[in-house]
Amino acid sequence: MEIQDESKWFKKRWLLILGVIFLAFNLRPAITAVGPLIATIQKSLGINNLEAGLLTTIPLIAFAVLSPLVAKFSRRWGNEKTLFLALLILTAGIFIRYSHQLGFLYAGTLIIGSGIAVMNVLLPSVIKSDFPKRIGLMTSIYTTAMCAMAGLASGVSVPLAEGAGLGWEKAMASWGFLAIIGIALWIPQLKANKTNSSNQAAAYPHPSIWKSRTAWHISLFFGFQSFVFYCLIAWLPAILLSKGMDESTAGWMLLFVQIIGLPSTFFAPIIASKLKKMGTSIVVIGLLNLLGFGGLILFYQAGLLVTSVAMIGLSTGGSISIAYMIISTKAKDHQQAAELSGMAQAAGYFLAAFGPVLLGFTFDQTNRWLEPILLILLVNTFMVLAGTHALRSQAKIN
Repeated sequence: MEIQDESKWFKKRWLLILGVIFLAFNLRPAITAVGPLIATIQKSLGINNLEAGLLTTIPLIAFAVLSPLVAKFSRRWGNEKTLFLALLILTAGIFIRYSHQLGFLYAGTLIIGSGIAVMNVLLPSVIKSDFPKRIGLMTSIYTTAMCAMAGLASGVSVPLAEGAGLGWEKAMASWGFLAIIGIALWIPQLKANKTNSSNQAAAYPHPSIWKSRTAWHISLFFGFQSFVFYCLIAWLPAILLSKGMDESTAGWMLLFVQIIGLPSTFFAPIIASKLKKMGTSIVVIGLLNLLGFGGLILFYQAGLLVTSVAMIGLSTGGSISIAYMIISTKAKDHQQAAELSGMAQAAGYFLAAFGPVLLGFTFDQTNRWLEPILLILLVNTFMVLAGTHALRSQAKIN
């Protein structure tokens, strides 16, 4: 009987599920495709490291600045129309960035970050609104889709640019076709959107989310796990090189840490939603980080270093999907989910933007990776404390 019910549910919602998956597919490739091509872009345009670094920093700044504003757009136009507009903005940004002029490259990157910021915030709201009884499962599906496509984009950027002979401009622009597919799949949801925007605004009685202690715990958890992840992405190869790993293998470890985390990304919300004390999942994630980063301090053997990286991958993979699940689970309704998501992601990407810089500064002062890794472990402790407080059964949002 349960299987039949699941089958009926899927047949009824398959188009929306597919739309959500393709929204998730578009959350990261336009950003993660840039990193592997940075050296090529620098050589082609003759720009310095600071100018090149802005190509990866600008989207994070857009996330932090725009995320708190997205709920207002949603209350006015509804989730479906706002997400459709975000897909259009993302597509425009990708093709505007198809230029050999630095000004257009920056402008397109800013527009891309703006479109993704809206989708980042509203997907948990869609899950809360349309899948209230399957929050864990749907969060697993879309966060896994997001992370898988992010890893794929970073992995195929250089082969597309060099192996396929597209060059860096066309290689980055090619992700626009993924956005176009997302637009096509989201059009049916515009017809399904029956919520009147003025009624939405009138039916929003919640006090400011920024006054809620639980909302701050959720935001800090999102922020600290983002801090750990982006520090990892920025500095893992350098840490492994200092341990004697060769340059090629250290570079591959960056892709490995994202791939190995995919099972954790998928299963963590499902498992956490079935636990009597969901905070246990946060403690497990924190312990994996502790063991993984502890291994990066203690070990020099390649096999043990790879094992340490795998533990970190499982931890960071699970933490991002649980962060999104907490938002959908704790919010009272889809509008509060949008408000909470905007707050959490503003804090998250603000911290994420400063994390790699802080670690780099610490390394410059000490000339070794012990202190930067200890800093990550300190943040990991804060992450566990914030997450367990947010997931307490009595923790409510005002």
